[in-house]
Amino acid sequence: MSTNTTEQRRAEIAAKKARLAEIKRRNQERQQSLSIQRRSTELNEVTAPLPRSYADRRSLEDLVNVLIGDRPSSTGPGAMKSSRSNSVMSGADSNFSDSASPTIMSPGVAMTPDSTPTPNQLNLQHMSIAPLTITYDAPPSPVREVVTYSKEVQTSEAWTGPDDEEGDDGFESRSRRTDEELREQIRKEIEEELRELHADEQQQNGNSGLDSNGGFFARELTDEERAAITASEDFVDFIERSSKVVERALDMEYDVLADYGLGMNAEDEEQSGRKIKEIAQFYDERWSKKRMISDINYSPKFPELLLASYTKNPSAPHDPDGLVLVWNMHMHDRPEYVFHAQSDVLTARFSPFHPNLIVGGAYSGQVLLWDTRAKSQPVLKTPLTGSGHTHPVYSVSVIGTQNANNILSCSTDGVVCGWTVDMLAQPQELLELITPPPSKTDDLSPTCMAFPHSDPTYFLVGTEEGTIYPCHRYDRAGAKAGVEPRISYKGHAGPVMSVDFHPVRGPVDLGDLVLSSSVDWSVKLWKARPPAATTSSASGSPQIATPILEFSREDVVYDAAWSPVKPGMFGLVDGAGQLEIWDITVDTEVPVAKAQPSSRVGATHLTKGLNKLAWEEHDGKRVAVGGLDGTVTVFEVAIDPPRNEEWASVKRLVSRAELGNNSIIAAGK
Repeated sequence: MSTNTTEQRRAEIAAKKARLAEIKRRNQERQQSLSIQRRSTELNEVTAPLPRSYADRRSLEDLVNVLIGDRPSSTGPGAMKSSRSNSVMSGADSNFSDSASPTIMSPGVAMTPDSTPTPNQLNLQHMSIAPLTITYDAPPSPVREVVTYSKEVQTSEAWTGPDDEEGDDGFESRSRRTDEELREQIRKEIEEELRELHADEQQQNGNSGLDSNGGFFARELTDEERAAITASEDFVDFIERSSKVVERALDMEYDVLADYGLGMNAEDEEQSGRKIKEIAQFYDERWSKKRMISDINYSPKFPELLLASYTKNPSAPHDPDGLVLVWNMHMHDRPEYVFHAQSDVLTARFSPFHPNLIVGGAYSGQVLLWDTRAKSQPVLKTPLTGSGHTHPVYSVSVIGTQNANNILSCSTDGVVCGWTVDMLAQPQELLELITPPPSKTDDLSPTCMAFPHSDPTYFLVGTEEGTIYPCHRYDRAGAKAGVEPRISYKGHAGPVMSVDFHPVRGPVDLGDLVLSSSVDWSVKLWKARPPAATTSSASGSPQIATPILEFSREDVVYDAAWSPVKPGMFGLVDGAGQLEIWDITVDTEVPVAKAQPSSRVGATHLTKGLNKLAWEEHDGKRVAVGGLDGTVTVFEVAIDPPRNEEWASVKRLVSRAELGNNSIIAAGK
């Protein structure tokens, strides 16, 4: 606090002490005046006794005069009512009323109630006393006063306001104030103090605190301060989260301008007649440019989320080589999450038991684990040296139950590893797959892997040579862990690109049906036999299974997958950029629907090929595809709810195909 403020405070304290001394002096004078008046009254009563009624009346009036001061004369004889005066008057200024009013006589003059004194007998007694001043302690205001202080001045006014010196009139006027008037006064006082405060800051800093309209605003930040704020991690995270919420909220699929009184237009009729239509397309100029999509997968918990893994961008050496982008159906312009990897990501999957975890396989042979609650880097990854994969990992799967699940991965060097989710430093399982005899080489290069829904200890692998082999994770009766030597599935003339077991969701068990796609321009349907039902031929030679149905196409087929809801429906994508939907209960020669993603600006015919496909598992009406141009396209398939007879129809179709085509032949025949 400055010196001037200290001196002002001392002066205010001294003024208050003087005022208290004046109040004490006035109280003493008032007490003395009252005592003198009381003694004079007693003396008059002793020397000139009055009638009892008059004495009682006089005592009452004296008591009232002591309490509230002199009153005006009564309105009639014997009247006791009086109105309170608005000011304090001395006893000498009082006016006498008519003859019925009491009269004060001098000592020695006797008077009876019936007699009237003559003017020469009257000797009025005038008492000269000090003016009587009554000081009222003002009651508290009906609204609590809000006192604010500035930085430098604690008290800018005297402690007593002007109302304290106005007597009764000031008290009555303040008591009549309404709450609104008090609030308005408080608001004006606060605004005045704020103006003074900003004026002081303006003088100290040289910056104006008021705009042209008189409003207050924060001072303008410098370029360095703005850069520091916008570069902070908290600010970036806040903007990222908030903008995503706003974008998802703005994505309204409901047409608020729909006119229900009008019919459908030509475009609506065309869309309603189509069995498949494009509903969304995801491409980010920053991350998707010049990258190829290597895998697509829908979230098992959140149907609106799907991920896509990408290879490196040759023209951006400083960007991460591998990416996993999580897209949201309600936010088309940018991904929900961006995850990085030091090598090309060849495959990625959502964990069905941990919705926040994403498992991926890299070209470097690493198995990576990302968490949507963490940053863009992997939370866990396998080491580049030591036990594990040393070749590219093209397939990963998360199998098991909620309480006991594992990550299974296979690489092109013929190694299948099992990992636990919380520890990727060393594999818990390690299988080296070797081609069974009578093959001329032991090398086996898996390109894809698939597990049945009923048996997590048994799986199929598709290889670069075109053969599909069943494998065991553990030793069992009659077979050891590794490739099952008693049977193999041969029918493709080129590398197998995908293997997919039929999902079991109906009254008939179709879990042994397997779809496979290959670069030999075909998709084949197999009936896989469980290892327990597999037997060797009489000569001891391994059995060779052939496909029961074959779907020849006009281009390289990169991926094929069963529909999760319709028993006879599956989808495939080819190198020509076509998505085809097939239903074997309807036709086995031609697809029931086909579509092609809309061309992006700048795309060429060399980048329109599609290599991955994924169905949304909840309702099975959406299918996502991706390819060489880095664009993820989502289509909606118009399908009817599955009927029970469809399952039986598929079962009968498979039985007829098996009878018409001897699908198992002995080696050498």
